[in-house]
Amino acid sequence: MSHTPTLLIHRTFLESLIPTSKNQQALLDAAVSSLPPPTRDIFLSQMGHHGGHKVTDILATNSFQTDLGGTDGHHYGNYPPVSRFNHDCRPNVAFYIDQHLNHRTTTVRDVAQGEELTISYLDSFAPRAERQRRALGAWGFRCGCAQCSLSAREGEKSDRRLEEIARLRGVLEDVDSTGVDGRMVRRYVKLWRDERLDLAMAGAWTVVALNWNMLGEEEMARKYARLAVEAGEIEFGEGAGDVKEMRELERWPRRHVSWRRRVEKTGS
Repeated sequence: MSHTPTLLIHRTFLESLIPTSKNQQALLDAAVSSLPPPTRDIFLSQMGHHGGHKVTDILATNSFQTDLGGTDGHHYGNYPPVSRFNHDCRPNVAFYIDQHLNHRTTTVRDVAQGEELTISYLDSFAPRAERQRRALGAWGFRCGCAQCSLSAREGEKSDRRLEEIARLRGVLEDVDSTGVDGRMVRRYVKLWRDERLDLAMAGAWTVVALNWNMLGEEEMARKYARLAVEAGEIEFGEGAGDVKEMRELERWPRRHVSWRRRVEKTGS
């Protein structure tokens, strides 16, 4: 799915907005009033969380950060159809905003008939308690997704897996790390799959593909480079730099700068 922004506002304007600033509020009201009536009605039907001036509240609650480029291009874009997606810490949809400001959403796994489409409002790599605090503070709800509804024991296991993912990522992303072998790479893959982090697999598969290539495992490098391309096109678009690099790695692993780099360091 692809949606254009209904309203685009500079980040500084929104973040520096004083609740009692009548001039700024009047500008926002004028912008919304200039929208075609059906679009205006859809915009105003969005829910706010913080209270106060309605348009400001809607923007603060439902907008997505986007960058128009340059040194001062940070904006917030409001996309009413997307703001209606509910949150899940392990969503079935990933999204990115392209260079034309289109908000592109794509499912990242098979979706059963009648299953709700969800996105993540939060950092899915944060531990459960932190995600809960963030959801309550920023959006006023206590997350009840399947991941947050795990038992205390299973929730602790999940948090430990997230910690191990972060630790192994640091090792695997460092070309000078010692002791990296196939068992470590497979463990990294298993952790990602067990945590169901489908919304962000491009980065994981990129790290895995590069490490298999550094270990001189050509076919495994190709396999995960292909997976990285598929995930990257969903998460970042076809023209993203990492997507292009993984296409090259899939075609010519032996030509890539990473080829057998870990093997040569150990003298194997």
